[in-house]
Amino acid sequence: MSNDTTRAGRAGAIAARAAPAAAETYKDGSQDSAVTGFALLLPAIALYAAFSLLPILVTIWISFTNSGGFNTQAEFVGFDNYLRATQDPIIWQSLLRTFLWLIYHVVLAGGLGLLMALAISAMSRGRVFFRTALFLPHLVSLAVVGVIWANIYDPFYGLLNTVLQNIGLGGWIRGWLSEPMLVLFSVNVASSWQGFGLYMLLFIAGLQNIDRSLYDAADVDGATAWQKLVHVTLPGLRDVMTFVISLALINGLKGFATVFVMTNGGPFYASEIITTYIYRLAFSAQDHGLAAVLCIMMSILAITITVTFNRWRARGAA
Repeated sequence: MSNDTTRAGRAGAIAARAAPAAAETYKDGSQDSAVTGFALLLPAIALYAAFSLLPILVTIWISFTNSGGFNTQAEFVGFDNYLRATQDPIIWQSLLRTFLWLIYHVVLAGGLGLLMALAISAMSRGRVFFRTALFLPHLVSLAVVGVIWANIYDPFYGLLNTVLQNIGLGGWIRGWLSEPMLVLFSVNVASSWQGFGLYMLLFIAGLQNIDRSLYDAADVDGATAWQKLVHVTLPGLRDVMTFVISLALINGLKGFATVFVMTNGGPFYASEIITTYIYRLAFSAQDHGLAAVLCIMMSILAITITVTFNRWRARGAA
């Protein structure tokens, strides 16, 4: 009995002496792991700081200066550039056209994506072919799309006016890129043609996740195709639809390439949006201070759209 007690006491003493050592080893190991992890993240942090954080800080600084280029000396002017931005009528016109551009893109690209998704889902054959074929325009750069559609819209030998003339609709012939009331819509059609394929695939994925028993129940109740669309399909696509709308709004802010290639903001600023006006101020007028203010305005607009739709989606999910 005494031997057992002695052995138990020795084991307890050994465990007591080993416990601090084990804890110390665990502590040292975790500290080494943290240092190693930070060392591995350091290149990514450095790249992020160099190509994201630093440009943001420089842009904010330039917005408070009268910078006219890298070869000129910039002086601090306070909020003068922000005051000039409120007094420039072209900025407000371009901002209004930017919102109009976003609405066009959501309706045209998002709506066409939904229609094509519904059409493809209703097919019994050829789904893969049409899904692939309709997605191909999304793989073309916006600059190339601008060149293609600028030729389609050409008033003399363009495909659109030629077809209208040949089918007896000559009265519909227009200068699609020269009439101020049509130019923004015409350019947005080209941009939406390039972007609708992505939204189509998202809607197709959403349609595949709708419970098929809901359609069977609707058939039993004698629902028409329109009633099934309104009461089954669209409610089932609510989450996908909010995501597509938010994505379309963000992508709509990237309309610079198409507008720049097709019209360069013309005629008479009729297709000028914020991004093209920023380019004009920075590289044509060499007014970097005012251009930086508009860049900050665009960033705030993008953040506002993202936060608003995230809260909307969260409220809908709740």
